[in-house]
Amino acid sequence: MILKILSSALIQLLFLSVVFAETPAFQLLTYSFGNRSAAMGGTRAVDASGNFDLQGSPASASFVENMQIQIGVVNHLVGIKGYALGGVLPMDRHRLSAELIYFDYGLFDKTDIVGTTTGSFGYHELASTLGYAFTFSEGLRLGARIGRFQRVADARTVGEFYYDLGAIYHNAEDSLTLGLYLASAELGESSEAFPTQLRLGTSKILSHLPLRLNLEGIYGFNQRLSFALGSEILLHPSFKIRLGVNSNRFDLQTGVTESDFIAGASAGFALEWQGMLIESATQSFGAAGWVSQLSLAYRL
Repeated sequence: MILKILSSALIQLLFLSVVFAETPAFQLLTYSFGNRSAAMGGTRAVDASGNFDLQGSPASASFVENMQIQIGVVNHLVGIKGYALGGVLPMDRHRLSAELIYFDYGLFDKTDIVGTTTGSFGYHELASTLGYAFTFSEGLRLGARIGRFQRVADARTVGEFYYDLGAIYHNAEDSLTLGLYLASAELGESSEAFPTQLRLGTSKILSHLPLRLNLEGIYGFNQRLSFALGSEILLHPSFKIRLGVNSNRFDLQTGVTESDFIAGASAGFALEWQGMLIESATQSFGAAGWVSQLSLAYRL
């Protein structure tokens, strides 16, 4: 009976598993809600910008100087909606952070054992996290995050705990940053395989150009290796254009089409104005479509 109830949702999730090249479970944890990382190809291991990047390396919160609050919305594929709320509280060399991230997959038909529609049910994913980051030394920042993932289908709720670890080395004189990020590792035993990733990245502002380049390698614990490349054009201290690409184009298993050719491409912008940061990102998932998102951060 449960299989009948969840069949429609699983069809949608299996479709997304092809697009994301991940397990159909825990989709929320595989998606970058931070607009900076989303616009820059999905590079999440390195961020020393001083602005809070949702679901980025927990060590990046150590660069935030003032209390920040951020809200975001994602217009995802096939009508899926995503919402996010996060913030950072600075305390001397220490930073506390919190995130609340939600995916609404919409309504699906509920059927009985013979396939007759008897109603509808919702499918939702929610992740709530607490993070801690600190300055270990002049150039080294460390951070950790613990989260609770919940999936709700009809009246059935499944919950799992997980953790993230991050380390960032930042040399301000050379504008060079290196980062190591262990994302979405299960805490305890899970009934399903977690989409754990180990990310190694670097970021560098070029010497004679107003351009930052991010390069990141991602190793999935499903033994899949991928990469992401991002750029940030520093047009003005208050305005940046971002472009990126990742290897999603090569991970698609549905065959190569003209639309699939640009899968993994992304773009966005960041505008700072009177203590507010407005960020936008758009990503291509090939023939599956485009995903757009927007966030607003405020420094208190």
